[in-house]
Amino acid sequence: MGKVRQANMELLRIFAMFMILVIHANMISLIRPTSVDFESNPLAVFTRYFIESFGIVGVDIFVMISGWFLINTRTKSFISLAFQILMLWGGVFCILLLLGKTDLSIKNILEVLVFTKWDWFIKAYVVLMIIAPVLNTFVKNSTEKHQRLVILGFFAFSSTYGWFGGANRFFVYGYGPLLFIGLYMLAQYAHQAQREESIPINVRRFFCLDKKYDIMIFAGCAILNTLIAVGGLIVSARIYNVVYAYTNPITIIGALYLLLFFSKLDVKSNKIVSMLATGSFAVYLLHSQVDLRPVFSSGVQYIYNSHNGVGCILFVFVYLVLVYFISVIIDLLRLWLWNILCKKNNIE
Repeated sequence: MGKVRQANMELLRIFAMFMILVIHANMISLIRPTSVDFESNPLAVFTRYFIESFGIVGVDIFVMISGWFLINTRTKSFISLAFQILMLWGGVFCILLLLGKTDLSIKNILEVLVFTKWDWFIKAYVVLMIIAPVLNTFVKNSTEKHQRLVILGFFAFSSTYGWFGGANRFFVYGYGPLLFIGLYMLAQYAHQAQREESIPINVRRFFCLDKKYDIMIFAGCAILNTLIAVGGLIVSARIYNVVYAYTNPITIIGALYLLLFFSKLDVKSNKIVSMLATGSFAVYLLHSQVDLRPVFSSGVQYIYNSHNGVGCILFVFVYLVLVYFISVIIDLLRLWLWNILCKKNNIE
């Protein structure tokens, strides 16, 4: 993944990946609350849905950061990504193989080589990397009005037909590269709006609000999604998939304004923040690896079954922080080997 040099955006990258950990701990590791659960303990159910609404923007933001800076697609980018996946997933597989916890099968080898349905994000991001030069050319050679109309048209379609309409069969709730392309263009346009006075003032004002309004809009979107999701429990369990789709325009707006909020923060450069941001993708790879995924979930389940209320939330938070830090520390070895490989082979 591309390196982010601005400390505030590095902090956002960390925050986005932590949000992904949150949603994987909340509604994937644990059984999803039902209307019966809401009747018996409404506060607990509302809290879990609010946490989900808070964290669901993580994936969209992670993609938007790439659009904010534009992906500089090079051969090295693909080699680096492949090396990281093979080092981390291959390393886990080899360790488990030596411990007798897995076997040398075609299925397991294919999982290391990213041939499973669980690694949709990796494949979608690779497609974005491939098409990024085309998108970058469009951004650099199109007028502001042309870009604005394309972005408006894209999200007008994705927020209706691509969200809950007939086109969802290829938007698949945002689990694919098509939404990533739209998010990429939106983030780049937002970045331009903050820097270029040539953009009409009535358009710029939406991207140049005081940061207190940015965070308020994000919070409002999280609350609105929560209310719709909880209210939907009474109507149909399928409402969950609609509310927590990455194509949900409420989620996209929330992600955009959290991005804008962080872009306006004055954060001093910090080596620890830089290290945590650099290792953020390793966090995704390790906790979602096919053999480690159940281990990650079992840790969340143990805490959930052993504690209640605020104590449960606190312990899960600490657990996720530990998962994040341990993943980054493990990735330091991969980064060290990668730097040696680049020097020896003159990979630039």
